[in-house]
Amino acid sequence: MAYAAVTSLMRTIHQSMELTGCDLQPFYEKLESLRAIMEKSCNITGDHEGLTTLEVEIAEVAYKAEDMVDSKSRKVSSAETVITRSKAFWELCCSLEQEVECIDSFMMQWLAIWDWYNNFKDFKAQNFCLSKIPERAVERSEDIMVGYENEFKMMLDQLARGERELAVVSIVGMGGIGKTTLATKLYNDPCMMYRFDIRAKATVSQEYCVRNVFLDLLSCISDKPYDQLHDGQLADRLQKLLKGERYLVVIDDIWTTKAWDDIQICFPDFHNGSRILLTTRNVEVAEYASSGKPPYHMRLMNFDESWSLLYEKVFTKDSFSPEYEQLGKQIALKCGGLPLAIVVIAGLLTKIDKALSEWQSVAENVSSAVSTDVGVQCMRVLAMSYHYLPHHLKPCFLYFAIFPEDKLIFVNKLMILWETEGFLKVEEMKSIEEVAEKYLQDLIDRSLISIESTTFDGKIKCCGIHDTTRELCMMEARNMNFVNVLGSKNDQNPCVKSMQCLSKSRGRISIHNKKEYVRCLNSEAHSVILFGRFRCCMREYLPFKLVRVLDLADNICLTFPREILYLIHLRHLALRIYPNVEQYLGSEEDVLSSRVDIPTSISNLCYLQSLVLYLPLVINLRKHALILPSEILTMPQLRHLHLDRNYLRYHELTEKSLVMKNLHSLFGWNPSYCTASFFRLFPNLKELQVRGIPQDFHSHKDLYDFRYLDHLEELAFCLPPQNNAYFLERRMCFQTRNPLVVEVVPSLILPPPDAFPRNLKNLTFTGNFFLSWKDLSIVVGKLPKLELLELTQGVCRGREWEVAEEGFPFLKFLLLKRSHIQYWRASCDHFPCLERLFLDSCRFLDSIPQDFADITTLALIDIRNCPESVGNSAKQIQQDIQDNYGGSIEVHIHQAL
Repeated sequence: MAYAAVTSLMRTIHQSMELTGCDLQPFYEKLESLRAIMEKSCNITGDHEGLTTLEVEIAEVAYKAEDMVDSKSRKVSSAETVITRSKAFWELCCSLEQEVECIDSFMMQWLAIWDWYNNFKDFKAQNFCLSKIPERAVERSEDIMVGYENEFKMMLDQLARGERELAVVSIVGMGGIGKTTLATKLYNDPCMMYRFDIRAKATVSQEYCVRNVFLDLLSCISDKPYDQLHDGQLADRLQKLLKGERYLVVIDDIWTTKAWDDIQICFPDFHNGSRILLTTRNVEVAEYASSGKPPYHMRLMNFDESWSLLYEKVFTKDSFSPEYEQLGKQIALKCGGLPLAIVVIAGLLTKIDKALSEWQSVAENVSSAVSTDVGVQCMRVLAMSYHYLPHHLKPCFLYFAIFPEDKLIFVNKLMILWETEGFLKVEEMKSIEEVAEKYLQDLIDRSLISIESTTFDGKIKCCGIHDTTRELCMMEARNMNFVNVLGSKNDQNPCVKSMQCLSKSRGRISIHNKKEYVRCLNSEAHSVILFGRFRCCMREYLPFKLVRVLDLADNICLTFPREILYLIHLRHLALRIYPNVEQYLGSEEDVLSSRVDIPTSISNLCYLQSLVLYLPLVINLRKHALILPSEILTMPQLRHLHLDRNYLRYHELTEKSLVMKNLHSLFGWNPSYCTASFFRLFPNLKELQVRGIPQDFHSHKDLYDFRYLDHLEELAFCLPPQNNAYFLERRMCFQTRNPLVVEVVPSLILPPPDAFPRNLKNLTFTGNFFLSWKDLSIVVGKLPKLELLELTQGVCRGREWEVAEEGFPFLKFLLLKRSHIQYWRASCDHFPCLERLFLDSCRFLDSIPQDFADITTLALIDIRNCPESVGNSAKQIQQDIQDNYGGSIEVHIHQAL
């Protein structure tokens, strides 16, 4: 992946300039111009063997240049005299100049191929219509409509009725889901034939030719030949033929907004109920062309529909014993609800031998059967979506190959990995995190990636990839030597296979469940990510001198592995450390009885951007902690520091401590260090999680001064689950007003409003902090930009929450989870901007304040595991809004008590 490699090299050069203070800007700008050439020719690499070869060669040179820049920059920064520094810088510039010239030479070849391709593009588009390839015929199979009867009736009604103005109706979905089939059935329905005077359809596809679109539409309307007319004349003729007629036009498989702009001028609006039906894989295109109504998103089939389709294609044509039907049901389930995949597998089953062993093989490897057979049309459909991706999205999509099948992928982790891999192109006026969010949304809009879960404020929490799409992803990743996945259930000899896969060049390695792979990996691996729990010996990672991403968070380390400190190119390091359980037999009062010491030399990893250190949840957190050296505050490139319970080895800041301008997220920060002197070091911090045991939260008086964190937007206070249980008995005694216990119950004292960051948007409390409801209302309610408040576990003491007069004037999202509140005294004036209210496991709550029916912004109330009376009050609010304002809100009730 040349684009990703060049982008990563540019990021490395930028880091080198920050580390050394040397000017490498001319090299950066040269690479920026070369990358622009690749962006220009983003849609032809999958079709041209020459460009594919050049991609591999450019990537190899760029990776080599990255390693060189890292090594020589360290020599520059560590030089003790001006002479040695100048010499080291000269060597860096000379070496970098050679590598950039080599990339430049390859790019001139790239540009030559692009120019040739561009000259013949129109000819190719006119003589190679993608609608003629076999996969299109498969998608149009009438059988794919099994189970979509309701959707068909809904769309039929939408086309036949409604306003008299010209309306554009869009169908959106991934390749192979049945968009074309649905559109074709609608087009051919007798009702449509009767309703519309003229019907016409055309397929656009990704390499569209506007001339061909006009010719296809004209051929549906008239038998006259139009081949001799130029494009303008064709458009004029089409517009005149449609004039005054009520028409239905189907535009199938449109890929870009530009394509829509080129053809929409031919569709006049005579206010007679004409309709245009679009099918696309891209939500952006659908919304762009829409007449105001949201596009219809094609859904995947459920199991019954999948089995019905497979049964009709296979079992009605011949007789089979019950064993075959059982296997058929397994196959239908594994197709994941994608109609095209089911049809393709059905075709395979009708052609293979009718031996039970053959069918068992297909049932066990149905995903492989869909993707590896060269003649399978399903992959051709999905491959079109991939090859048409812009260059900057291709590596982000292929990166999904590293994750095990059906694994939920946490978006925060994914974006950090994209960032540290160097995939993200820095854009003006956007942070790197905003760029990552945009890339992910683009992949979702193109129906390549799915949303699996969201946070209560609607942000994407977990994403996933359809099994069939994943097979395409893995196939393309292997072809480009981008990711090598080892440890699948079908591997027979891991050592042999890993050597075969990884002997060619630097790549990314993802190991699933089998430790044997570690011993035979390529020493030039770019990234190593392990999935599955097994103990790893760090000596096995010593050969990886060039590794940049090392994620061992799913594996077992008994101590911090000092061998990692030799991996000087590291950008991302994630570890889970399991200290020996026998160490936990000491006194409860000794909170540091089990120390996990992080060596001071970790600061030698000067390029490290993200450091993630976990401790096991199975061990009582009151008895162990990470002991961090103060040198960790001298790592200039660090952007993400995610920790479990920790202490700094030296509480006083050292002279080496510097302002960490790049630090973006800091998770697990000990409450003892929430002071102004520390936070002055993190001026650009945007996410902060304060985490510790009760003693940590109450060990100092001068705490929680966040006023210097001007850019902080998300702040969370967290007590681990073990410590919530620790105070369960005391909490229950407190609620019975036992005076002997009241004195020892810890209560978090909130800082004054002016000690909070001025730009704070999200505030979360998780754990038994025993806050006062009154203090919460007064202090938190005054935060001028607060939009989200999350209270999980028994955050506040007392059964009654009477909201202070000032209320929460800007709050949009409110979550109460496992709260002990019983009576909630509030009005619409206290939450005037509230949009979403989530109540989860509030088992004592009587009802929602009925005055919330006058909150004009309220759009959703979601209730889970709450008393029935809470649900009834939500329904009453919903009814009152409808009666009083004519509006509507969503009310979701799950498992009422």
